Amino acid sequence: MYLYLDKLQPFNYFGSFYSNFGSLINVKERKFLLYMKKIYLLGLLSTLLFLVISCEKEIDLKAQTPPGQLYANCILNPDSIFRVYIGYSTPITAPPDVIQDRLYDAMSALVLIKDANDYIIDTLQLTGVLYHNTQSLIFESIIGQKPLPNTSYQLEISEPFVHHSKEIQAETTLPVSIQPIRARKAFPSREITGEDETFGIHLTWEDPNPQEENLFIIETICRNIDYSFFYPTQLIRSEFYAMGSENDNQEIGKNTDKFLYIFINDSKIPARQDPDSIHTKIAVVSSTLDQWPVGPNISNEILVNIHHVNREQYEYYKDVEKYRINTNGNDIFAQPIPVRGNMQGGLGFFGGETSQQAVLSYY
Repeated sequence: MYLYLDKLQPFNYFGSFYSNFGSLINVKERKFLLYMKKIYLLGLLSTLLFLVISCEKEIDLKAQTPPGQLYANCILNPDSIFRVYIGYSTPITAPPDVIQDRLYDAMSALVLIKDANDYIIDTLQLTGVLYHNTQSLIFESIIGQKPLPNTSYQLEISEPFVHHSKEIQAETTLPVSIQPIRARKAFPSREITGEDETFGIHLTWEDPNPQEENLFIIETICRNIDYSFFYPTQLIRSEFYAMGSENDNQEIGKNTDKFLYIFINDSKIPARQDPDSIHTKIAVVSSTLDQWPVGPNISNEILVNIHHVNREQYEYYKDVEKYRINTNGNDIFAQPIPVRGNMQGGLGFFGGETSQQAVLSYY
């Protein structure tokens, strides 16, 4: 625009010079200047209109940015009330306020638990927020209702007050209960496994149904209790090695790898002396417990959990463990999604299990 105005200046100068030759030239000059001013104004208006349209397009594109996909996580266990964690999956590069806005909308979600006959047995209520990698809303049974072993359930989640929101749903069946497990320290309890000093543990539990395939997931948690404080307990999930019996961890990593979960399929254990029982050995990495002090008011323990699960949950957790080993363990529901669940219409996993726990003193 500056160059255009600069070109108009010579006409003003020469117009004043030729005005001495008479009114005819002066009229022509004025008409010409008026014509040029109109062209200038039209050009200016066109430029402003282009800028306005460009701004409107940019705003529209931002408004159309996908808000993310609803996801839900729930593992039913007869020892716990119905509890569902709800969040939103967004691209890893998405700003935090995108998730915050969607979580605010999800607070009014309708979360239903149904039986196999599609009958509503509980409506879960919002009770809190979980902060772990990302934020999730916690919906629970406020009447304290718990699932039953060997029973099927459906989960349905909808957002009736969110425009164009999709309903997500899934179903699962809890396996039968398992009997208490027997755990004892290896002798000597401290040993070298791979490149680590470990704490060896022998495990035995009854096979709940030797005539059928039974699937188990083992995990260990280190617990530190300092009775000198009002908040005495620390819990850390520990890595450990699989030392005995056939397992499916070779599908995830090498035999020398440390895992957070050990996967055992009883149908793959050859030549069992006692077909009604399962025996295995694990080696828990000692460094987790060695970081805590020792004293008269301190208790350091290893919690061994054995989960009896269905096939769907078994395969899902294998995928989760494979993802953890091969990556830095980012949120599995951050897009692009590395682990696929069983939720219809959304993301996440709905599973069921029965479990038993053994507690061993570390010292």
